[in-house]
Amino acid sequence: VLADTIKIAMIETLSGVFAPTGQNLLHSYQTFAEMANQKNWSGAGYTIEIVGPHPCDFASRMTAARGMWGEQLRRTMLDYNYWSGLGIVGEVLAQESNAVSLAADEKDSHALPVAHVRFTFHHNDRKLIQHATAQMTRILEAAGGSETWTAERTAHLLGGCRMGNNRDDSVVNSDCRAHDVSNLFICDGSVFASSTAVNPSLTIQAIAARAADTIRDMAARSEL
Repeated sequence: VLADTIKIAMIETLSGVFAPTGQNLLHSYQTFAEMANQKNWSGAGYTIEIVGPHPCDFASRMTAARGMWGEQLRRTMLDYNYWSGLGIVGEVLAQESNAVSLAADEKDSHALPVAHVRFTFHHNDRKLIQHATAQMTRILEAAGGSETWTAERTAHLLGGCRMGNNRDDSVVNSDCRAHDVSNLFICDGSVFASSTAVNPSLTIQAIAARAADTIRDMAARSEL
């Protein structure tokens, strides 16, 4: 089975603290950034969402992004209820250099080749992050937030088994059926040809449901 480029959903977050009498942004703002005349990147762009992490997740971001630990972290977490944040789900462009390959000289405990994953952001992705961070900062500050800071993170692994009609540059067909293994169906985010500018979870569910219908119908016709 041919593997293709891998992608991720870019999840850049920005947080700010609000005065006790101010309005916390949590659950009050969600929009899609449509700036075709202003953007200086390629692709679909990004979606801005409210980010309200759980306390433990928020503390870990404080540690990773701001170097807080010990008493300083504890004092900051006492104001957890006054923090709010924004985040983006941004498209990451596909690159041939982002790929999964099998090691020729390295085996796992079952004597199978170890998978090597290679990934880096494209310069276009960095432009998108820069633009989104500026927009999120403007929004938080306009709402009365201060002490803004960013945390870079990723989620939603995508790609590696790209969907397509040509077996030379894709792994599965439009029914999520592998070109090279007729009884193999792949029903997850790995079949995405590109990452999206929105959360991919519902699309993954739709693809899996569609593949399940195909498997059921093919089985009824004794085609499997």
